[in-house]
Amino acid sequence: MFNRIAHHILKHVKWYLTVIAILTVAFGWGMTRLTIKMGNEVFVNSHSAIYKHTQTYQKYFGGDAAYLMLSGKQSDIISHHTMQKVAKFSDKAEKVDNVKSTTTIVNSLNQLLAKTDFSSLMGSMSDQEVTKLEKDVQANLTTSQQNQLTSQVQASLTSDQTSQVSTYVSSLLTTDQQSQVTTYTNSLLTTEQTAAIKQTAMGLLTTQQQAQLAQAAASGQDTSSLLQTSLTSEQQAQVQAATLAQLTDQQKQAVQAYTLTLLTDQQKQQMQTYTLSILNDQQRSAMMSAAVKMLPKVQNMSTSLLRDILLDQNGKVRSQFQQLLPQNGRNMLVLVNTTSASMNMVTDVQLRTDLHQALQQTHFGKTYRVRFGGQPLILGEVNNVVWHTMGELLIFAVVLMIVVLAIIFKVRRRLLSLAFVLIGLIWTFGIMGWLGIPITIATMAVLPIVIGLGTDFGVQFHNRYEEEFKKSHDYQAATYAAIPKIGPAVGVALIMMTLSFLTMIISKAPIMQQFGVTLAFGVISVYLVEFVMMYTINPLRDRHFKAKDAKLPKPSRVGGILARYANFVMNHAVIVLILGVLVAATGFWAETKIPTETSLIKLIPSNMSSLVQTKGIQRHAGSTTYLTYLVKADDVRQKDNLEKIEQLGNQVNRKYKNVESVQSIATVYKEIDGNYAGSQSQINTQIANLPTTLTDTTISKNHHYAAIQFKVKRNLSSNQENKLMKQINRQIAGKQGQLTISPAGSTMMQLVGVQNMTANHYLIIAAGLVIIFVTLLIVYRSIKVALSPLLPIVVVLGASPLTIWLRGGQYNPITIVLSSLVLGIGIEFTILLLERYQEEIQNTDTRRAMLRSVQSVGSAITVSGLTLIVGFVSLMFVNFPGLNALGVSTVMDTAYSLIAALTFMPAIIQLTRDRKKDQDTK
Repeated sequence: MFNRIAHHILKHVKWYLTVIAILTVAFGWGMTRLTIKMGNEVFVNSHSAIYKHTQTYQKYFGGDAAYLMLSGKQSDIISHHTMQKVAKFSDKAEKVDNVKSTTTIVNSLNQLLAKTDFSSLMGSMSDQEVTKLEKDVQANLTTSQQNQLTSQVQASLTSDQTSQVSTYVSSLLTTDQQSQVTTYTNSLLTTEQTAAIKQTAMGLLTTQQQAQLAQAAASGQDTSSLLQTSLTSEQQAQVQAATLAQLTDQQKQAVQAYTLTLLTDQQKQQMQTYTLSILNDQQRSAMMSAAVKMLPKVQNMSTSLLRDILLDQNGKVRSQFQQLLPQNGRNMLVLVNTTSASMNMVTDVQLRTDLHQALQQTHFGKTYRVRFGGQPLILGEVNNVVWHTMGELLIFAVVLMIVVLAIIFKVRRRLLSLAFVLIGLIWTFGIMGWLGIPITIATMAVLPIVIGLGTDFGVQFHNRYEEEFKKSHDYQAATYAAIPKIGPAVGVALIMMTLSFLTMIISKAPIMQQFGVTLAFGVISVYLVEFVMMYTINPLRDRHFKAKDAKLPKPSRVGGILARYANFVMNHAVIVLILGVLVAATGFWAETKIPTETSLIKLIPSNMSSLVQTKGIQRHAGSTTYLTYLVKADDVRQKDNLEKIEQLGNQVNRKYKNVESVQSIATVYKEIDGNYAGSQSQINTQIANLPTTLTDTTISKNHHYAAIQFKVKRNLSSNQENKLMKQINRQIAGKQGQLTISPAGSTMMQLVGVQNMTANHYLIIAAGLVIIFVTLLIVYRSIKVALSPLLPIVVVLGASPLTIWLRGGQYNPITIVLSSLVLGIGIEFTILLLERYQEEIQNTDTRRAMLRSVQSVGSAITVSGLTLIVGFVSLMFVNFPGLNALGVSTVMDTAYSLIAALTFMPAIIQLTRDRKKDQDTK
């Protein structure tokens, strides 16, 4: 078949080049359709229960929140100025697409005060605090509101209290004010009231006063005015009391209103203070309820009133506000609650831009430090970082490849394979675009891997062409000789490599499935491109070759060195194989001890602005990680359901030390003085009156769903979080009375993703080894030949985790796939060596055949190995921790694969040789 292919290529060179060009344009168009996904959905299958429950959870409770934190002095944070700025930011943020709501101390208090009063707060206050609160509440009312409140209070007074207030107010009046009040009061009196009051006054006169009054009447003077001036202070008070007794309620209200108009501000304040002091608890509560309804919005309150509400008498933040005012009010936390659409990275990019614009337009100033972070902002920034990183990868890989090929690969046109592999990259990523395979933290690594493998294929094709061209100096003869020999050899390696990569489809994690499929398409693409381009361009360039003018490269000394090494190995084959088995066994044991980390935070660049800000927020506000559970019931508000939710939450909170707190509709209800003693109707009403900032994340509007959120300690590893999740699942997940409880949410998906990444790991390895064996058995029709390349691969599969374990490393979503990479990459070296050995053994004995194979192919596979290593070295230079770890591991694994092929293949062939045939050959 490959003979026919060789003739067809040379006969239709232009046709092949045209097809390559057309396909490249088509695949290039597909690259415009590429998307990026870095969320937890790449770790969990969309048909799994956790994925579906998370979709429901996010539908009713939204996606991950972004966090804004203000840090500074408590006096600056808890102030009128700050509340206005926070309210302004909140208004702007809530207008941003895909923002569900904001949770701030401002809107939480506004909603709380709109539905309740200060009664629950006052219950925990000292008398001194209550007095100051009442005073500051009054001070935040307008003059009109104060007069209205005073009138309401006056109307609620008992007769005795009214008399006490009147007496007190009278004591405050100046002589002129008293005269005006008396004149006004007298003007309201009827004739009968006037006569009765005069009679009372006459009855109070002493004998001397009566004589003076009679004398004045005899002389024709006005006795009414004389009566007023002749009374003593005590008598005047008695007359005033008698006057009040004579007044109707309407007259009393008129006098009181008139008196208030005469009072100075100081007198009014004194009167209000006195009035408050004589109120009973019921009147005081009613007054505060009325005053609260008149208060301005929280953002317009005075700093003094804000501190009354938020701080106790010792200046400590009250417990119900500590979550939004961490570290005793030296920080203020604002939550921007997103919709479920924020799980899409494209949405997060726009969301991050819009929220930062809202932040800039708020102008918080330099009074405090502003931090803005959270998962949506991190994902929004990662998008740009990914494209930048892939650009860096491409540049690093290409530059390093040029250096290696220029130094080590001693052939003409040594950079052709690298040039052709860039076309293969367009094919690879174009196929990803057309098939809808996203760029993830794993598929990013496809770029240097494909560059390395593509260059490797090119080196093999180019090396064999040059080897044959040296013999004939004829491009046609070289092509006809090279293709049938190297085409099948690399083709067999390609088949096994492709099938090895496709074993990742067995994985439960979509990210690994996508990685395996992408690698399979990638190696097929670069194989086809390198094969066609190498055997069209080289012959085209050599058509006018003149042997006498040629300066062909001299044979490499590397081959001779490798042949001597192979001879040494064959002399010590038993010891070599024993050492290999020990390394493999130890490595497989060590692999069980290596943890897996899937936290996005630990895989992306640590200097990303959003990540730095998020870590700063966590240092001050504590953990922002929650293990969340979706609760389903006919009506979660039912008394039994609320009690069950509270009971389960408290049990978990008390039992596990890594759980810091629990929040649910039950805890929110109890915090606002809710209880289960009332009727179901009363409970429903109380829940309806809860602030939406608290209910939005704890109960759905249709009351069929609720959320239980366990806040876990900061800096727990994925393994610790995973263990905790499993423990809580065993305790509360499933059917609980009338409730059905299921793990859900982004953190839970991430932890399930950890399990998915490691699930079927050994099955993937076993499947890969079986595929390699079966393929070799079909190709070579010999069990012995089919088994021989497996030992070097098994040794590398053991050496790889052993190295990671010895380094104290861990797996991540990329390095966990190393076994499949080792199978795919390592098998190529052994197959190329085996193919050449099968060619050489036809004419000589085992030792000479192997030494010639190593000498001729060893140089090429060494160059191939170095090109792969260089491709992976580029991963170590980019600012992406997840890719850095892959770079370190794959550099070592590729080196191990090359060493294993050159070491264990000669040893195996030496031990399994046909001794009788060797004797006959000699």
